[in-house]
Amino acid sequence: MRRSNASDYFEFDTEGGNAESFHRPSNAEVVLQDEEDLMWEAISRLPSMKQGRFAILKRTSSEIEHDTEGERESGTAETIDVTRLDRSRRELVVKKALATDDQDNYKLLSAIKDRLDRVGLEVPKVEVRFQNLNIEANAQIGSRALPNLLNVARDFFERILIGLRILRPNKCRLHILKDISGIVKPGRMTLLLGPPGSGKSTLLLALAGKLDYKSLKVSGDITYNGTNLNEFYVRRTSAYISQTDNHLPELTVRETFDFAARCQGASEGMAGLSTSNIGKY
Repeated sequence: MRRSNASDYFEFDTEGGNAESFHRPSNAEVVLQDEEDLMWEAISRLPSMKQGRFAILKRTSSEIEHDTEGERESGTAETIDVTRLDRSRRELVVKKALATDDQDNYKLLSAIKDRLDRVGLEVPKVEVRFQNLNIEANAQIGSRALPNLLNVARDFFERILIGLRILRPNKCRLHILKDISGIVKPGRMTLLLGPPGSGKSTLLLALAGKLDYKSLKVSGDITYNGTNLNEFYVRRTSAYISQTDNHLPELTVRETFDFAARCQGASEGMAGLSTSNIGKY
C-alpha cells in the first residue's frame, strides 16, 4: 500500500469561513489508485519506443459490462495499447478526452499544440481555392414546386414517363452559383454572408466535397493545397456542419463549439455521444 498523509483524508476550507469539509476515501478508491500506480510503474519500465504506445484507461461502473458473475464492478483501470483499440474503446477515449466536467477542448488542443511545438512539428495547413465555380440545378418553379399531395403524385408519374422516354423533363435551369472565385486561408476564420437563398450552403457543401452531382451541374476548379477535388478523400480534410435554427442562450460560445466538436468526434454522426449527454444540453 502507498504511504498517505492527513491531506489525503481531510480538506479544510480556509477561505469560506468556519465551514470544514471532511473527505475520507473509500477502500475501493485506495485500491484502485494503488493498482493505477503499479500500472504506471510497469509502463515506465518498458523500452522508450514502447512507452508511448501504452496508456491507462479508467472506466466507471456505468461504462463497464457485467462480469462473469453478473455483478458490476465499482470501477476499474486497465492498460491499453493505443495502436490497437477497437471501436468501443476509441469512442470511450474520445468521450473522456472531450469531457467538459473537468476539462474542455481548449485545454486538450493547447496540450497537443505544446507537444507539437516541443518536437518542432507543425500542424498541417490546407489552403482551399475555388475559381470560376458554377453550380446549376434543374428545378420546378412557382406553384409547381410546392410540396403538396398533387405535386407529389405528378412527380411520381412524370418520373415513370421520363424513364420510359415518353415525356421530356419540364424543369427550369437555375443558377445557384455563377462564376465564383475565392481563397480560404488556413488559420483564419472566414465569415460568409449573404441573403437567404443566395447559395451559401451550396458553396460550403462544394468546398467540403458533399454536393449531389447527380442532380447538380458543377463546373470550375476547387483545389486543396493545389490538389484537385477528385485526387484525394476530401472529407478527411474539410467538413461541413449543417446549420440549425435552435438557439440556446444558456450556452456560451465555447460550450457551443465544444458541443459541435463532440458531435463530430465519432466516425458516424453522433454515435459517440450518449443520449444523456444530448439531453443535458
